Amino acid sequence: MKKLLFITLTVSALVFSCKTKAKKEKVAVDAQLQTIEVATVQSQNLTDQINASGIMASKSELKLAFKTGGMIKRMYVSEGQSVSVGQLLAELDMSEIDAQVNQAKIGFQKAKRDFDRVKKLYDDEAATQTNLQDANSGLEIATQALTAAEYNRKLSKIYAPAAGRILRKIAEQGELIVPFSPAIILGTGANAYILNVGLADKEIVKLKIGDKASVELDAYPNEKFSARVSQIAQTINPATGTYEVELEMQATNKKLISGFVAKVSILPSTSNNSLVLPITAVVEADAQNAFVFVFDSATSKVSKKPVKIGKIYEDTVELISGVSQGDQIVTRGSGFVADGEKVKLFHP
Repeated sequence: MKKLLFITLTVSALVFSCKTKAKKEKVAVDAQLQTIEVATVQSQNLTDQINASGIMASKSELKLAFKTGGMIKRMYVSEGQSVSVGQLLAELDMSEIDAQVNQAKIGFQKAKRDFDRVKKLYDDEAATQTNLQDANSGLEIATQALTAAEYNRKLSKIYAPAAGRILRKIAEQGELIVPFSPAIILGTGANAYILNVGLADKEIVKLKIGDKASVELDAYPNEKFSARVSQIAQTINPATGTYEVELEMQATNKKLISGFVAKVSILPSTSNNSLVLPITAVVEADAQNAFVFVFDSATSKVSKKPVKIGKIYEDTVELISGVSQGDQIVTRGSGFVADGEKVKLFHP
């Protein structure tokens, strides 16, 4: 009986010793395995951010100009000055303009005398119907010329069409200015500002009215402001070769001034649903061609698979083909494993 008990204890000790040895060997083997982290291939809505730059302007900004050209006789306002509706802001030297008005008056008076003379002769049957019609036409032409000259004289002075503040004087006293060239920019609103940016055709087709944008101003480093697309041009600007897009700034407690330089990032509402990979999972990338390591939880092994990638979005990259949704790919340690290698998962 004692002999049987001794044999049983001996066998148990041997079995325990073998198990302990096997466990130690397994721990030793596991310690030699490369530790990795994985992520699951998922579907995500991707949006192409559009970047541009522009100059801030007051939404209620009015560009005031003379209808006729000439020398600016006097500027009555300065930049930043508040003005009231109807206030005289600037005027041209009226010497040439007054001469044109006087010339038109003389022409009108002559045409009127000619008409009256021909009309009297026509009444006395000494002139024909054609003579009377010609005289009447001459009078009408002279009348229109006088009206135009007086109108141009009126628009040789700039009056404030509304109350506001002078944002900028483009021209100064003593300068020559051409017709319809803005001389003064008047702001009639204090809190509404816009940004105008030029975009290419491939960018403008992605935008819709109301799309959101993030704005950075040189005047306020490291701060972001919100804006939205308010207008989209339907024709190209021949001067720049781009399509003009207007963005309306959202309300802010910061002081904004026309002329601020802005960098704009527009987020189109249109997006495409695609598979994405963490950018850390991609190895040996060459343009669209790259590789990833796929983890098989059943065997704890990784396999190297070629993939095609698309655009990069911050910390993710668009997946065109190569692996499927739900596959587990190596994100950490992918640069230290080989195809078919057994690995272990990192457990925090």
